[in-house]
Amino acid sequence: MNARKLSQNIETDSYDRDLFSELEAESKELKDLIKRGSNLLPEFRTLMMDLFASFYKLNVILIPLDEPNKRSILGRKVVEMALNSEEYNRLREETALDGFKSAMACLDLSEHLIRWIKSDEGISKNTLIKEWEIRNAEDNYDELKDQSETWENIERSDKITDPIKDSLKDARKKAKQKLNYNEEDLLGLLQEQKERIERYDLQMQKQIRSSLNQSISVIEESENDINSWGTSIGIDKNKTIGEKLDLAYKLSKSEKLKKLTQLVGKLRDEMLNSRRKIWSKRGTEVYDVSLGDDLGHIIPSELSTLRCKILKKDFLKRLIEGKLLQYYLKDEKGRGPLIVCLDGSSSMEGDKEIWSKALCLSLLEIAKRENRRFEVIVYSSKGDPLKHFESRVREKRGMRDEDIIELAHYFPGGGTDFENPLDRALELLSESKFKKGDIVFITDGESDVGEDWLQVFLQEKARINFQVFSVLVDLTGRETAKTLSKFSDRVTTVSKLTSKDARDIFISIN
Repeated sequence: MNARKLSQNIETDSYDRDLFSELEAESKELKDLIKRGSNLLPEFRTLMMDLFASFYKLNVILIPLDEPNKRSILGRKVVEMALNSEEYNRLREETALDGFKSAMACLDLSEHLIRWIKSDEGISKNTLIKEWEIRNAEDNYDELKDQSETWENIERSDKITDPIKDSLKDARKKAKQKLNYNEEDLLGLLQEQKERIERYDLQMQKQIRSSLNQSISVIEESENDINSWGTSIGIDKNKTIGEKLDLAYKLSKSEKLKKLTQLVGKLRDEMLNSRRKIWSKRGTEVYDVSLGDDLGHIIPSELSTLRCKILKKDFLKRLIEGKLLQYYLKDEKGRGPLIVCLDGSSSMEGDKEIWSKALCLSLLEIAKRENRRFEVIVYSSKGDPLKHFESRVREKRGMRDEDIIELAHYFPGGGTDFENPLDRALELLSESKFKKGDIVFITDGESDVGEDWLQVFLQEKARINFQVFSVLVDLTGRETAKTLSKFSDRVTTVSKLTSKDARDIFISIN
């Protein structure tokens, strides 16, 4: 909270304020938005607190303007217009007493507000400057008021002699006059700013109603987005509400992330169906029942709850929280790393990129279940740096949400070079104490490899004992696997980008 006191427009208690402060501390998105907004408006955090309270509180009370010099005029106008709109009442049906949804609505509306203020149709630069002038005038007024009260307290002291009291009385009188002049100037600034902002009534009303309407859609989708992410990719049960807020907000703003999440879910189901027999033959044993989010290992009684609508909601909630009862399996032997080399060249952009990244995250699930080191290496032109994304296998928590989001959006473009990413994969396999690692090499094109390089790579492949499975993404039927076949144990050609196209890949991996 800022040291400077500023009255809010919506009545709040200590619980409301503490909840907002907690969300601010936990949520990077909320913190960044407050910082960006505060560069435009001096009291933007207070405005966001008002908006949050207006969505969260069951009984929303607009505080009367008894001290107009203690509230941002622009902020007051925004709050009043929001409360008087039909869209606000519809949105509150979803957000009341729900801290997560209230914060989502506050974030979305504030983002729209910042965008509008900075646009050509938004508040003029002079009007924004006036907000800062008013803040400075208010600070000066508060300082003079404190000085005047100090003089009065000193004058009333019994220890002050009469001659000194006369001097103090004169000083207090001058301070009082200065305070009155300052108050008149402040009231003039406030009145001028009020008239300025009234000129934007129609534009502001249109913008706020439009923003609230869009926020309704965001709130309705956010819960589905989080559930889809939890089912497809998994959510850390220790994640705070602020961290979940960041994830939901990023999902709401990225169509690429939404497409990726949906496709991961389909590929993951295909992977589970394909790998079930393989895992059943492995040297694993059931030695305990624990809590988790592993759909492949949950006990039968948990599945029976899906027949009941009420219990189904509880099932989904416990799935997201990682609290489903499941069998706990113990592997007899450790396994080598699972490394994905992902083509990030320009020709991969679009559906091929999304499908390939969904495949990566499905393979991550295999590594997580088998407690194997997992890494994605995104490559492009020769000489360009490689981008690494690594999972936290030892913590059994897969890849961090931040890394998955970065992987989804990272796309270097450029050309294609096979040698550099395979050299790096070879280094990672050499570092592992476990044998029988796997490289999954994904590309949509060809790139020559040198004969000397190939000879060294094949020698190391035999020594370290790993396999290479290449995936040629060929939607036109014109690509060739000539180079891939030189260093791969198996090449799978994908032509339709469906979940079934990945079946051979899931089965082929050790």
